[in-house]
Amino acid sequence: MTNTLVIGLVLLSAIIHAFRDFLTKKAKDKQVFVWLYGISGLILFLPIFIYFLSREGIKNSFGFYISIASGFFIFIYFYFLTKSYEKGDLSHVYPIMRSAPALVLIFAVIFLREQVSIIGVLGIFLVLLGTYTINMKKMSLSELFKPIKLIFENKSVKFAFLTSISLATVSIIDKIGVSYIHPMVYFYFIFLFTFTFFTPYVLHVKDKLLIKNEWKVNKKTILINGFFLIFGYILILIAFTIEKVSYVVGLRQLSVVFAVLLGGYILKEEYRMIRFTSSALIFIGIFLISIAN
Repeated sequence: MTNTLVIGLVLLSAIIHAFRDFLTKKAKDKQVFVWLYGISGLILFLPIFIYFLSREGIKNSFGFYISIASGFFIFIYFYFLTKSYEKGDLSHVYPIMRSAPALVLIFAVIFLREQVSIIGVLGIFLVLLGTYTINMKKMSLSELFKPIKLIFENKSVKFAFLTSISLATVSIIDKIGVSYIHPMVYFYFIFLFTFTFFTPYVLHVKDKLLIKNEWKVNKKTILINGFFLIFGYILILIAFTIEKVSYVVGLRQLSVVFAVLLGGYILKEEYRMIRFTSSALIFIGIFLISIAN
């Protein structure tokens, strides 16, 4: 019963995450759209935050400062993400962005001297293989070396990799942060600081008329994404209280498969088969990394 409940919670969260990026991809101005739904999410989540803050408090101020650092890198993450979606396909760049767990493990080995099991090494290999082949149009010798050229020349792919690096950095920071502050309080703080950094950028770069127009055209989807931003994370927090964190994190990466399906069959993006196969490799690789000892 427990496993069924956890699988249901995590699958729903994965679908929500993929659908959130699907709606972002469809927005007229991606940066304004993300900024507006982030602000909406903060407003919607405020009563829950106040409840947990009054109950749990801030037991260690260091965690508060960690949340500022995390908020800054999530702002960078959103910046790269929106840049990647300006011209890149959802089914192409989303799986690259979600390959961050492989980078986290590689960083941990290099900088933290952590040991990696055979399963972990296999997981890294599958993620790297899937990330490479997703840049191909078909499985053939003529396409074999084209992804290398694409990585250096295609801006959307570059931004997708930068998004993944930003997400990996955030993961390492958050691993430290949640040990000092209750996760529900910490979660609100990081997004509060994310959009504290995001707001002056948007107001400086974007025209006020453009912001008003984005709200007018996409008000419903902005509010939906604002709710998803919170609800999807709450589902994961509940799952964390029931099952091992590693299994939850691994299973959550099914969002890469859902994103490819949304991009391929709803947005009618090309190269569906190879992107679906590559995203499946990325998911399996990340899942192996998450359960590796």
